[in-house]
Amino acid sequence: MTLCKGIVLLFLGLFCKVSVAAENSTQVYFFELEIESTAYNETYLSTLSPLNCANWTVSDIIVTANCTVGENSYSTQKNCSCTNEHRWSSDICETHKCCKNENCTLNVIDDAVCLPINTVIINGSTTFPSLNYGDLYDQNNKQTEKYDEIIKNITNELKSNFSTLPWFDSLVITGFRKGSLIVDYTVQVLSFFNINQLQNITGNLQSKLIIKGLVTINIANQQPVDIGTTATVTCTKQDDLGAVTWSLTNAQNKTTVITNGTEASLSSNNLSDTVTLSNISAVWKGLFTCEYTKWSIKLTASEPLDIALLPDIQGSSDPQFPDCTDQNQNVHVVIQCAILNNSENYTVSWNSSANLYDLTQQQTEYKEDKIYYKAEATIKCGDGNESLSTTCTFRNIRSQTKKNSSMTVDIPIIKSNSSFCVKQDDWPKTKGNYTAVLPCDNAAVGNRIKKCNNTIWQEEISNCVDPNLNKLYNDILKIGKGLGFIIENADSFFKRLQISTTFESIKAFANIDATVQILESMNSVSEVQSHQWNDTIVPDFVSAISNILNDTKYWKQTSNDNATSLSIKYLQSVENMMNNSNLSPTSSVNRSNVALKVCNSSDCNFFNVSVKTEQNVTVVVVAFRKLATNLPQTLNNKSVESEGIILSVTEVNGTDSTYLKMNFSDGQIRKHNHQMFCVYWDENQKEWSSDGCTWGGANNPTLCTCTHNSAFTIMMSKTAESLPYMEELTYVGLGISVVSLVLCILIEIMVWDTVVKSNISNFRHIALVNISVCLLFAYCAFLASAKPEQILPNWCMILTVVKQFCFLAAFFWMLCLSFVLLHQLIFVFEKLRKRVYLALSITVGYACPLLCVAVTVIQFGNGMEGEYFSKDTCWLVYQSTLKGSLFAFILPVGTVVVLNMFALFVVITKIATPTVSEAKARDEKDVAKSIIKTIVLLSPILGITWILGFFVFTLDLTQKPYAQIVNYAFTILNSLQGFFILFSNCFGEKKVREALLKRFRAKKSVNFTSESSTKVTSLVKK
Repeated sequence: MTLCKGIVLLFLGLFCKVSVAAENSTQVYFFELEIESTAYNETYLSTLSPLNCANWTVSDIIVTANCTVGENSYSTQKNCSCTNEHRWSSDICETHKCCKNENCTLNVIDDAVCLPINTVIINGSTTFPSLNYGDLYDQNNKQTEKYDEIIKNITNELKSNFSTLPWFDSLVITGFRKGSLIVDYTVQVLSFFNINQLQNITGNLQSKLIIKGLVTINIANQQPVDIGTTATVTCTKQDDLGAVTWSLTNAQNKTTVITNGTEASLSSNNLSDTVTLSNISAVWKGLFTCEYTKWSIKLTASEPLDIALLPDIQGSSDPQFPDCTDQNQNVHVVIQCAILNNSENYTVSWNSSANLYDLTQQQTEYKEDKIYYKAEATIKCGDGNESLSTTCTFRNIRSQTKKNSSMTVDIPIIKSNSSFCVKQDDWPKTKGNYTAVLPCDNAAVGNRIKKCNNTIWQEEISNCVDPNLNKLYNDILKIGKGLGFIIENADSFFKRLQISTTFESIKAFANIDATVQILESMNSVSEVQSHQWNDTIVPDFVSAISNILNDTKYWKQTSNDNATSLSIKYLQSVENMMNNSNLSPTSSVNRSNVALKVCNSSDCNFFNVSVKTEQNVTVVVVAFRKLATNLPQTLNNKSVESEGIILSVTEVNGTDSTYLKMNFSDGQIRKHNHQMFCVYWDENQKEWSSDGCTWGGANNPTLCTCTHNSAFTIMMSKTAESLPYMEELTYVGLGISVVSLVLCILIEIMVWDTVVKSNISNFRHIALVNISVCLLFAYCAFLASAKPEQILPNWCMILTVVKQFCFLAAFFWMLCLSFVLLHQLIFVFEKLRKRVYLALSITVGYACPLLCVAVTVIQFGNGMEGEYFSKDTCWLVYQSTLKGSLFAFILPVGTVVVLNMFALFVVITKIATPTVSEAKARDEKDVAKSIIKTIVLLSPILGITWILGFFVFTLDLTQKPYAQIVNYAFTILNSLQGFFILFSNCFGEKKVREALLKRFRAKKSVNFTSESSTKVTSLVKK
């Protein structure tokens, strides 16, 4: 900058553009022009033509300062002021303390230099490939002989380029760097210019430029700004410079990019860009910078934002619950208000209840990152106060409107009539129905609380969060507010999360809850910033969500709570992250509790679960162990259970219409007659739903097919399937059978002498009577155990023995009867002796069942409950295939029924195959009728209908409708077996009917004869 002085009358600072013809460069000079005050005209300079000289031209003359000298010709001072858009130079500011454009008194001989407010500073670096660092400095870092010459040449070359800018003022080299030779320099231009004018310069020179001054920045708020209010930061540019990048540099000199968030909103309008801050927090205190990039040029502007902070206060008292059980004593209490340490200088005041005496502020303590303000006071127990309070108020005098932040500390007092909980470990003596609060251990963030319920301590609740998790959560919240991009921090965030979840401290509800909140927050920020998760985060992500499933008992805050709410948040967080992911087809990670894999139409297998999709459909599958037990165990208000795998399925292209086949190994442990449900988690209803999902059935119990994506699992009903009215049908049928069997036995007694005339009839009717008696006792025992819950275990065991023995005895007598039929048909000419038959029948009919029952009781724990019999049913126990005492009944009965069916088959074959002499005389219809009649008459007495029991046992009630049909048929036919025996073997046998009719007619005839004799006797007497 060159200063040319003239004659001093009135001083005008002038910008003069001087052109050097050869280089077309410019230089700014300052002229002092003296004019008589009476001759001065403001419009004169604007109409002044350029002053042309031999090799330069003076133009664009601008007044920068106005000065007046006193009327006294001997005056040594002048009063000067800068014109609009100008300010005093740094020399004037330093020497005369005039720094803006205020009036300034100078000496007459002083230069009144005012510079434009919009001075442009260009910080540049240019690479000179033809030069080396060694050309300037030797190995000892001393200047070489060519140093001055090289510096002069470099300076001239740089100036020859930059001096073509209008209002070019100066260029100063600031340093050198290695890399051929890189020259750093600063250029000052005293007014705005068009950015396009730099394009040629950067083209001529291998330069990178950072320009300050072409872009202006303004904070439209009076500073400092109150916390919780709004602030607006605007950058204005002269030309269209493209997109802006905002950043904030905090007190630790850390620079972070600003983006849209919960507290920051970015907007653009023509030649201005704005950051609008709402509900402003302490994170925004720092230097705001807007940056534009065009070609290799960066244009920046910066402005600090100061925020008047107010603290978050944590209040407590020591003791928490002053003990005033002795009304004659005084208790000293210390009240403490703690805040985070920051640069603000607060004024702290205390205000207390009327009966809190001698309140005195104590010395402030500094511990780690906190400041503790304390006050001491006295409680007079004789005042009889139940509770007192103290308020600490922090005042920030820098604030404009929100000047105060307060915390009231309540002090409950234990009186002589108060209930309380005694001191327990580090928990203090606590007043009844109040909650004691203690700080966390091991630098954890939060507190521990424990409620005193009258005189009984409740379970401790810990809200202590691991400091690493808390720091990570706050870092994510900061990005959510608008400070930084999640994509730049994702890998480090997930690594930090993975490391934090490996510590033993993760085994706490507060830390698991914090981990889930971190997942929610990261995904929420990612969605706002339109970022999708990629493969790089998957290993740490899967490890972290697997680690917190290691022990699910910590998912409950107290033992009486359930883990449903936290588990739902966890599952939804993972699903949301997968919906917001863009993973490669080969992505696959397997950890102990969680596995993630990208699957196509081929089978995906992990944790004994497989997933198969439609052709050309790719899904992301996440499998969870241990999570199912924490989620609701209900479906449509029906109690279900699941301890298996949960599959979260997300289609890669984001649609929700794929067809899935899933095989869950848990389906193999399904209990007999228990319905399995293929379900998914309905996020809207917050419950399991089976809509769109189908179970493979009893024949394929592991298969689930679904027509949409979600979180899937397979569940089993806690109760077995039941058939409506089955008990009613059973008991009505048994009641009818009991009456029928009693009638059958009575009829046999009545007609025995008439009907039993031969050995064959004797054999048949003996078997009939014994079958009827055994079934009668069995049915009575069955009815007696209709309400097992009301029966003592010993009686339940006795009834089980009676039922097993009587039913087996009945079937073995049925076997004896079928043996008689077979012998009669096969050995026609050999008579079966009565003594042999009776001995064989009694042995088979009673000795064999007795032996079976005895062996069963001994084998199964000597009749122990749960092994031999079930208390819930008063019947034998079924454990699994061929396991359990029930098979000691099923196998003998099944054998008898098969043999009896063979006997029936032989009988039917004999009927259907007539002898040669009968062949022509018999009609096919008669044969068919005979066969039907034989089946009807023999089936009940031979127990053929029990063959349905095989199908009842093998068919699952979930196999609808076949199982229902078979079960109803089995129940109806066998509960009415006694009735069918009466119908077929008593009323259905002609000899029995005739014997009954004959007996009833004889009784009627006797009654009639007696009545006639009575009447004759009466007449004679008359």
